[in-house]
Amino acid sequence: MEELYQDEVWFVVAPDHKYANQRITFRQMMTEPFIMREKGSAIRERLFALCKTNMVSPPQAALQFSGLNETIHAVASGYGASFISSLAAREYVDRGALARVHVDELLPVNMIALCKRRDEKHEACVVEFISIIRRHLHGFANGAD
Repeated sequence: MEELYQDEVWFVVAPDHKYANQRITFRQMMTEPFIMREKGSAIRERLFALCKTNMVSPPQAALQFSGLNETIHAVASGYGASFISSLAAREYVDRGALARVHVDELLPVNMIALCKRRDEKHEACVVEFISIIRRHLHGFANGAD
């Protein structure tokens, strides 16, 4: 296993939301209506695990979507908050379509890793694909697009 990137998971809201660009507690964040991903989603399960760990009731689901784009657009339209990968949210935050909410107690991360069998040989196209992924994620880690 090779760790490629540590992806932050952000709380996001519409730019005009009362918590946009604010620093609040996890408990405060969980009082907001949430745009949830579908049951079984890793991010949804991560949010619920954080609630359990912090002994806070999970947020109320305002809407639930199977797709990331639908989730982002619902949040940007002001229907609720969400908890999503910085890789997915960064572009929207950078252009002002979404705003981050900085939660004091936590900065959750998801490790993105490349797993392969020891001594496994790859075709040239696979080696090039992995190289592209490494460069792309390295650019994110250094603040580039």
